[in-house]
Amino acid sequence: MLPIVETGPEALLRMSELTVSDDGEFGGSMPVGPWLEVEGRTPAGAVAVLVDDLLGYAIVADLPRGHWSVSAEIALEALRPLPTSGRLFANARLVHADALGGFATGTVTDEDGLLIATTSQRGRYLVAPDGVVEEGAWGGPPTSGDLERLLAARSDGPVATTDVHANESGNLHGGVSMFLADLVASALRPDLVTASVHITYTRGIPIGAELVCRATTRHAGRSLAVIDVDGMVDGRVGTTARVVLHPPPPA
Repeated sequence: MLPIVETGPEALLRMSELTVSDDGEFGGSMPVGPWLEVEGRTPAGAVAVLVDDLLGYAIVADLPRGHWSVSAEIALEALRPLPTSGRLFANARLVHADALGGFATGTVTDEDGLLIATTSQRGRYLVAPDGVVEEGAWGGPPTSGDLERLLAARSDGPVATTDVHANESGNLHGGVSMFLADLVASALRPDLVTASVHITYTRGIPIGAELVCRATTRHAGRSLAVIDVDGMVDGRVGTTARVVLHPPPPA
């Protein structure tokens, strides 16, 4: 039960096919390069779609057919800046499950095996919604300018959600929401880099909706910034994220 990544956000970010080992570890990778750079850096949130997919599949892997999980919360702890070239590798594994949902953790490493980030997701179980794609592909193929428009997202600017941003339920992909939160917060403090992103999903954001990412600075110091970013549609909050930023490591 693994996706085909020829369409949607997975294709937009050039992800590899996902894999699963015999002992239940999910894996995948994506390249990084100039096409992802903002202000000369690869945003930490660029890995959010890959991370969300792997953590989510780890949570649903043992569910009976017809049951699903939705992301309730995802956390990314960036231990060092993402490289600007090469390939990133991520993995995920279920570490807890009960009647309400599951909890999975994972890591992101570079080509040399250097730990780049740790990740986690809390998923909430539900009966699979009508139309959910449990196997195969979803979303639309990337078109010229799709990634550039995503990378240009700023606070209070409208983001048109299209098929290339869709998840398997036809809503805005949770990883795209997380990526947007990081981009919006980072644009307010380009002198700092992302230390962590923690996002909570309060309601689905349907494809076709006009999304507004509204940033609120909670703390603005010289060496630390805390910025909350709400993803809003028609004045209602669909996602709320806290992004913490700190100085880049010495060269």
